[in-house]
Amino acid sequence: MKPAPVFLPAILRDRLGTSAPEQLAGVGNVALLDEPLLGLLSSRECPGHVLLETLERVPEWVKAGQVIVSGFHSPLEQQVLRSVLRRSGRVVKVLARGMTDYRPTPEEREPLTSGRILVVSAFAPEVRRTTRETALARNRLVLALSTEIVVPHVAEGSPLASLLTERVTA
Repeated sequence: MKPAPVFLPAILRDRLGTSAPEQLAGVGNVALLDEPLLGLLSSRECPGHVLLETLERVPEWVKAGQVIVSGFHSPLEQQVLRSVLRRSGRVVKVLARGMTDYRPTPEEREPLTSGRILVVSAFAPEVRRTTRETALARNRLVLALSTEIVVPHVAEGSPLASLLTERVTA
């Protein structure tokens, strides 16, 4: 799928200022950006009970019609993505790399055609791999897009912990 330019929500300029991306590229339902977004971030390594507690909240999020925004990169985030899509929920997936073509996973194909998912990137198409820097930039974008944030687990001393501290002190 060929990505198209996506209009930047005003909230990005307000929250990120001069560090806001020039533009976004995406595939899927861009109208999802007009909705209140529930941001989901979690450290890669997460206790099993936290994963289970988070997955137990997914049905209430879907029933409430919440749109979940995340990179859906950590194992917890990936499980939430699968659970939301199985329940016909809606998501905005933020990539930590550029897009020239987007190859949806089998789980994403139907939600893309039915308008339940938007996949966006703020990176140039030449950025082909996720790095620590692009992952942090992606997570900043997730935080900036979010109306509300859920962070089920933050590993002590992790890049996510630093990012959340940076956000609180900003």
